[in-house]
Amino acid sequence: MLTKAQCKELFQLQRLLYASAIGLTAGMTATMFYSLGAFIPALQKEFDWSRGDISLGATFLTLAVFISGTLAGKLCDKYGAGKVGSLSLLAYAIAVVVVSRMETLSHFWIGYFCIAIVGVGSTPIAMVRPITTNFNAARGIALGIALTGAGIAGFWVPQLVTWMITYYGWREAYLALAAVAALAAPIVWLGFRDTTTSSVVAVSVSADECGGYSHAQARKTRSYWLLTWMSFAMACGIAGVVVHLLPLFMDLGGTAIEATKMASTVGLASVVGRLLIGYVLDRLPTVLVTIAVLVLASCGIFMLWQYGLLTGYIAVALLGLAAGAEIDLLAYLTMSYFGARHYGAIYGWQYSVFALGYGVSPYVVGELRDASSSYSLPLLVSGGLILAAAVSCLALPNVDGQVRREQVA
Repeated sequence: MLTKAQCKELFQLQRLLYASAIGLTAGMTATMFYSLGAFIPALQKEFDWSRGDISLGATFLTLAVFISGTLAGKLCDKYGAGKVGSLSLLAYAIAVVVVSRMETLSHFWIGYFCIAIVGVGSTPIAMVRPITTNFNAARGIALGIALTGAGIAGFWVPQLVTWMITYYGWREAYLALAAVAALAAPIVWLGFRDTTTSSVVAVSVSADECGGYSHAQARKTRSYWLLTWMSFAMACGIAGVVVHLLPLFMDLGGTAIEATKMASTVGLASVVGRLLIGYVLDRLPTVLVTIAVLVLASCGIFMLWQYGLLTGYIAVALLGLAAGAEIDLLAYLTMSYFGARHYGAIYGWQYSVFALGYGVSPYVVGELRDASSSYSLPLLVSGGLILAAAVSCLALPNVDGQVRREQVA
């Protein structure tokens, strides 16, 4: 059950939750990644591009996020998440409209790269900042609620895009995504307005006056680089397996229908994971929760490697818990260790590294599968990476809800 303090925070700051969830469900990361699979058949038919060529668009997205993520975080620290988030949603909408007019593969790749550059402010870098900096007692559950917006996008985005392509065309489907982003922009602007003057926060302070590290100070700490390694290893270990779940189950002998049912379990588990892990984060030590989630995810992958279809649903559910909670954990750990002073810049870097791992991993898993003619090696590597990330948590200093000061050079 929630405490009175948590209920009070959730009630008084509910507009932040609504704005964050809507911004995340309409933002660049969720809509571009969840729509790509639906666009592939239409783009193949129109231009005769290969699936690999089209899928490379996701790599350009993550590369652009890696390049621009830290800058987006710094802009949030300086100008506020409301301005950055809403303007980024509008710029992203305009970029999507431009991409809808593409005619060549190079234009497609460049378009997706530019979409991510201007749309990086509609990612969790900006959209969860007001949650982590304004919530205290209910920070974990608030993060879980807000990030369900990204999970819900996995339901409505493919359906909207498929329906638009079927009845109107793929260009019109891109326009529909642009319209959703444009409609979400004013909601984010209004929802994030004056977040530093919240009655729960009590006083208005600038970023530099908040407690915590500057980005320069944070880079000199061991925790900063441990979180960087964890972000990359966690993303690489989880993303590749999640993306390849359907062909993996078919390789193991499942029918297309069976494989689809098992693979779809990860979506439901990810939504549950965000809420459950968020709730637990407010009650147990952050590092302990992180280790438990990562160990369970690695167990799920090793179960797939050892037992295959026999434990398919259980294994995917364990993996889905981590797939739904990794951004929550990263945001919570960043706030716990470095505070609100330069939170945007610090989390921007961590999320950028996470996005890079998320973009690289599916390609590496596919290459390993082709080289070995089986998913056994990719599963072992992925499970090992997640387990290594969990072990790395043991080197993190303890936190007790306050920013822990480390010795910096």
